[in-house]
Amino acid sequence: MSDGRPLVVTWANWLANNKTTHPALYSEGPDRMKAINQWPLVFPLTLDCSSFVTLVYNLSGCADPNGMNYDHEGYTGTLISHGTEIPLAQVQAGDIVIYGPGTGAHTAIVVQSGSNPLTVSMGQNGDPSFVHVSQDGRLPQRYFRYVTKQVGPVRAIPVSAAHPSNGKPPVK
Repeated sequence: MSDGRPLVVTWANWLANNKTTHPALYSEGPDRMKAINQWPLVFPLTLDCSSFVTLVYNLSGCADPNGMNYDHEGYTGTLISHGTEIPLAQVQAGDIVIYGPGTGAHTAIVVQSGSNPLTVSMGQNGDPSFVHVSQDGRLPQRYFRYVTKQVGPVRAIPVSAAHPSNGKPPVK
């Protein structure tokens, strides 16, 4: 199978660009992983930051970044334990950032690399949103890479007349 990294980025961008018509609710409750392996997706999605990352990798056909075979478990700490930490200079779109010490406080998907990566973040109701790493500010900021070889079903991006740039962040 092929590399799912471009689809990880496309799905993250699509979910942020289409959050008005395809909303997500923020929850750290037991329903936060409900959308994993669900197809078609049922909106509104119920997600927190780590389940958002997990869902996007799942939709892209990539292996579970938590290392748990998409068993509806996992959190920021399992993302840390199953990823490879990389320096900012090596960050590519499709990698993730984890904010905070220890098992982390928040995570987001990098959609544009650079000295101040642009991410898609699911941290509150009204998200997912585009957020530069510097806008979050929590320290430390650690970057992780995961195996993005597609090993499972790949879900097609829904076509949206409202957002013809489906796979791209908004132009600012």
